[in-house]
Amino acid sequence: MFLALIIFLLDYWSLFVPLKNIFNWPFRSLKESVYRLNNNGWQHFFSSGRTISLKKENQELEGELVRLTGEIALLQYLHDENQNLKNLIEFYPKDYHFLPAKIISRSGDYLIINQGEKAGVLVDQLVVSNQHLVGRITEVYDYEARLVKLGSSSLELPVLIFANQPDCFNDSLVCQRGRGIMTGETIKEILREEEVAEGDLVVLLDDPAGILVGRVTQMWESQDKLFKQARIEKLIDLDRLTEVFLIVK
Repeated sequence: MFLALIIFLLDYWSLFVPLKNIFNWPFRSLKESVYRLNNNGWQHFFSSGRTISLKKENQELEGELVRLTGEIALLQYLHDENQNLKNLIEFYPKDYHFLPAKIISRSGDYLIINQGEKAGVLVDQLVVSNQHLVGRITEVYDYEARLVKLGSSSLELPVLIFANQPDCFNDSLVCQRGRGIMTGETIKEILREEEVAEGDLVVLLDDPAGILVGRVTQMWESQDKLFKQARIEKLIDLDRLTEVFLIVK
């Protein structure tokens, strides 16, 4: 009862207003501090929750982007493979077939592909990329095969040299300039009377004839003066290839 009277006097008697303010000041500061703490705490709680949600959403979007990028790369790979196969079918005789393979390893003059005996790969089988020679199979395992690259000194090929003109490509025999044996990047045993010149194109002479090997960049006489020799450059970068085709007769 006495406490209620004191409270009444503090609220309504102006004489006690200054005294009430003195008591209220520390409590008011305390209440404001508590309010600010609670307010900031809730803001921090909701802000942290929102940040976690955004991070999770960002991770999900990044995962979806990676998945879509992989699908696009696969579609591009399939498109390129189909286009290359189409080019091969149009270029080679109808009774030729092609086995696609990926290059899985490189070592000096040799490449390892992911097709082997189980897929019907044979020693001496030719490997191409579009109309260009890549090399020849030298060893076959169950699921892999080893091929020697074009330009290696261990790869010897009979070749035909013809003029580098648009009308000659589809009928190289008509525009023939000479023949020879290619070892490494050098063609030997070109007859002296054959008018081989720099810029002429070189293709395989044996079956399947017409596979591009390279282009003549230099000519000179052999040491015995009986023949000419030529240096060639490859028309494709074998180090950048990732896919090839084996010719199946």
